[in-house]
Amino acid sequence: MKNRVMPSGFMGKRLWKSLPNGSPVSIVGLAIGILCSWQDGSSLAQFPLSSAQPAVSYANYEATAGTPIMQPPMTVVGNSTWIVPASYSVAPYASSSISSISMPVSAHNWALEVANALKNLDPNRLPDLGKARQRLDQSMMELENFLATSPQHQANWLVFLTWNELRAELKNEQPDQKRIVQFEKTFRQNYFGLELRQFTGVRDALAAYAHALKFGSDRSKAIESFSQLLTKLSGQLQLPNVVQDFENTREIGQSVLFLTQANQASDLVNAIRGSYSRANARVLISSEFVNKRFAKPVDEANPVDELILGTQIYGQSWLHGWVTPQLLESNTHAALRLNLNGSFSSQNIGYNRSVKLHTVGSANVSASETIALTDGGLVPLNDTTTDAALASQINDIEARLRIVRKIATKQAAKQKPEADAIAEGRLENRLRTQFHEKLAVQISEANQKIKTPDLPALKRLGLDRPGRTTWSSSRYLALLWKLQGQTQLGAPSSCPLVVDPTGITVQLHESAVSNLLDPVLAGRLLKSTELETMATQFGDVLGKGLANQNDSEPWAVTMAAFHPVEIQLDDSLVTFRIRTTKLDRNGQALEQPAAIEATYKIVVINGAIQLERQGNVRINFSGRQQQGSKAVMLRSFLKKKFEEVLKENLLDQPIRVTDRLPSELKDLTLISIQVDDGWIQAHVR
Repeated sequence: MKNRVMPSGFMGKRLWKSLPNGSPVSIVGLAIGILCSWQDGSSLAQFPLSSAQPAVSYANYEATAGTPIMQPPMTVVGNSTWIVPASYSVAPYASSSISSISMPVSAHNWALEVANALKNLDPNRLPDLGKARQRLDQSMMELENFLATSPQHQANWLVFLTWNELRAELKNEQPDQKRIVQFEKTFRQNYFGLELRQFTGVRDALAAYAHALKFGSDRSKAIESFSQLLTKLSGQLQLPNVVQDFENTREIGQSVLFLTQANQASDLVNAIRGSYSRANARVLISSEFVNKRFAKPVDEANPVDELILGTQIYGQSWLHGWVTPQLLESNTHAALRLNLNGSFSSQNIGYNRSVKLHTVGSANVSASETIALTDGGLVPLNDTTTDAALASQINDIEARLRIVRKIATKQAAKQKPEADAIAEGRLENRLRTQFHEKLAVQISEANQKIKTPDLPALKRLGLDRPGRTTWSSSRYLALLWKLQGQTQLGAPSSCPLVVDPTGITVQLHESAVSNLLDPVLAGRLLKSTELETMATQFGDVLGKGLANQNDSEPWAVTMAAFHPVEIQLDDSLVTFRIRTTKLDRNGQALEQPAAIEATYKIVVINGAIQLERQGNVRINFSGRQQQGSKAVMLRSFLKKKFEEVLKENLLDQPIRVTDRLPSELKDLTLISIQVDDGWIQAHVR
């Protein structure tokens, strides 16, 4: 009789332990970890407060404004810990391939679209100053009532928010729009409590009121200015190399911001944003890397204990093979199939009354199931397939009586086909059930670990949650993030740099940096007396360098209202640009828009990155030039301050990219870094 039996516990813990922490989970976590190694370094969400700052606690919420947030929220994926930022969020859109689904800039008839926008300019759509003020007054009253529930902290919060100054400014017949912007910026800090709706309500109402003051105070003048803006915008959009012109793209983005804030030309705005809406942070994991890293051997033994056609069978079985991931073609979400291919063998003894049967069995077995990365997380598609080609052999039949042995031999030969079919069916059913169940458990656990965190720091800073989409092909698994707020532009095209067919490729577009920093820094007044506490929030590029300088006299600089900090990526060079509009020093106010910039070359030595400045720090003025001693003083002051920020070697210590990867990937090597056409691309393997 054939004793080809599915062993108890097959596809159980031993086999699943051979998978790389659930395999697909590790792949996704890997990509997230790589992207976060960049974002963690930006320090945007880290803002320690001094002990003198206010604190507040409520019945179901502890919000201590004096407690620093030293690390972003963390989550555990598999056996490793990755910092999971806002960029691991999801959005209701999909990418079809490396090429984007958005319409390119050159495909539009911009002259016609701008003409329609000009024709439909409507002063009645400009922000209503009265309604904006009513909304602000209501939100401020709600916050005051909210703070009144905790009298011991109320005073501290009101001092921190400069509440009395805000109230005094609002009593003026014509409040200063720029001061309203500064009050709004006070709410954009990473302190516990500022993510609560009572605080964000005032912040958003202040922003809306500032827009109304800017565009709604003189409606006829505003419409005239927008008519001029649209006429200029038409020419900018039709330039031959519009997407390659950094300054031109910046001006287009600023026009989109103004039009959005003024509720004008919504169709044109949507068309422009649609043409600049490709993902600006991307991770591409090659199929070669997936297979190399996550294919795992299977080598396990299990006992056999089965009853087939009245024969109780005991023995030992062995499974040898591989579990390998296979990337699938999917243009709506990343998908992969886990494939088990192996060989099964067993040595068994069957007992039927006084007869003992010695058998051996062998089979080629396979199992597979598809996993998709959707907006809801990792999802098994319940399409488990199994196959087992069984073969068995009876080596000996033992019985005390010869006649019994002879009858048993004939009976075993007669029942062998039926026994083979039963054993094969059990093998496939158990393989299918246990493969799917173990996969489902692993995915459920992984989704709990890698689910999108709440990230209150985003709410505190007023940053939009970036959208994420995925796709896969036979060559790559791609995770793409779109860091683009409602008034911002993303990447106009996909990264043109050639992607290596091996390892992991990380791509970042220059728009991502400005889009992250704009809500926090645009129009902000940076005072020398406050820089020490702001250094961590603004990062090494700005706050830390300025804060480390010793100043005998207080000073303040006002950041540009649009793109105050930019990174330009082109021709293998990285240009950092800081834009300011006003300098206050020694009781003098010097209003002169300036761009402070320095260009760097990325140098990689032994896998470590340093940015070496090419030439000097440059100070460029725009608009009406300051004359005489004021101009000399302004240029000298800015150059002195920002040379400490934009140093010859920008990084205090060279960065080793692989040190920021999960522990399992520490053996990876940085192969190359390329910079061109607005993108920076790193390749590790």
